[in-house]
Amino acid sequence: MKNNKGDDLSQYLVTGMIIGLFVGSAFSIIMRNNTLLAINGTGFGLSFGLLIAVIVYGLKKSGSE
Repeated sequence: MKNNKGDDLSQYLVTGMIIGLFVGSAFSIIMRNNTLLAINGTGFGLSFGLLIAVIVYGLKKSGSE
């Protein structure tokens, strides 16, 4: 079993979480007049950040094989 430090899923997930939280926070600030969207903005940002991170990781792994 190889230990690929540069191609670790956890790095992609953490990066996706951080970017998603920043985007979600910005969206919450923009939509502060709509309470539902302001509350759910960070959750959606986190979810989409994780989803995009997993898709990018999968595409990189499938391309390197």
